[in-house]
Amino acid sequence: MVHPSEPLPSGARVQVTVRTDFEDVSGNRLASPLTFHFTVHGTAAARPHVTASTPSEGATDVLPVELYKADATNLALRKVLTLTFNEPMDTSTAQVTLRDVTTPANAPRTLTGTWSSDGHTLTVVIPRPEPDLPPLEQENRYTLDVTGLRGATGQPVDTAHAVLGDGKLDFTTGRRDANVEHACTHALLNPPQAVTAGSSPTSFYPATDTGHTFYGLTLPADGTSFRGYTEVVTDPDRNETVALYLSQSVPVTVHDTTEGETLVASTLEPAAPVCVPAIKHVARFPAPSGDRFLRLTFGPTAHETLTFVFERY
Repeated sequence: MVHPSEPLPSGARVQVTVRTDFEDVSGNRLASPLTFHFTVHGTAAARPHVTASTPSEGATDVLPVELYKADATNLALRKVLTLTFNEPMDTSTAQVTLRDVTTPANAPRTLTGTWSSDGHTLTVVIPRPEPDLPPLEQENRYTLDVTGLRGATGQPVDTAHAVLGDGKLDFTTGRRDANVEHACTHALLNPPQAVTAGSSPTSFYPATDTGHTFYGLTLPADGTSFRGYTEVVTDPDRNETVALYLSQSVPVTVHDTTEGETLVASTLEPAAPVCVPAIKHVARFPAPSGDRFLRLTFGPTAHETLTFVFERY
């Protein structure tokens, strides 16, 4: 068997001549030299591709804005996207292009992302295009073109991979959540009002029922977890819905203790990701009129402390 001294390049046309001094297993020699040709067909070098993104490819109802603390007294709007690649990328190249598919007359926006230390994840911050415009419009289709990026070995992004397909992240925005945005202003700008929850449903527990207030709640230990109690007094004249915008996923149980003790139906759901981690979940329950006394039970939970914004609607 003959081996070339170096690997043959893909696409090379090779001629091979077998001389007459070669013998078969029976000792027979060729009557004349034998010449044949072949073309080398190699496998192209693997190209980098996106393995995960936020939002995901084809996502709908994507939150168009996020709030963050620009300085000690001011908030600002942005939208953050992330893309993770299967291999380290060339971190000297970080420009991507955002296009408005719904309104193609809007000029494409060139954005410069930030690479993670290992070169795998690109974070792209979308600012306001103008001071009076949001980062992204509501109920709009967008595409983020990442084909200008390169792998650490210089290979371009794979435009045929299953995750992005064409090397572009396509998504559609949904509606903004005004209630969560309002709660985020309190959570990001206001110092928390410190409250220690009651340790028993039959002893004193403090009130946590002032609208637009950012509470910092400490829960007493309850064996290997934490649990505590606070109170909400309902409006004397109107029915309301109460919302607690929580920093943690903490069970919140509500009882009406005005006459006896009645369980009040409540919900706990992830909040729109407007200002994570300041607000992650929201608990809601009805608060009927009439100066009724509602006892809130927080926990059991592994979290000794949490914060929440209290709102009445």
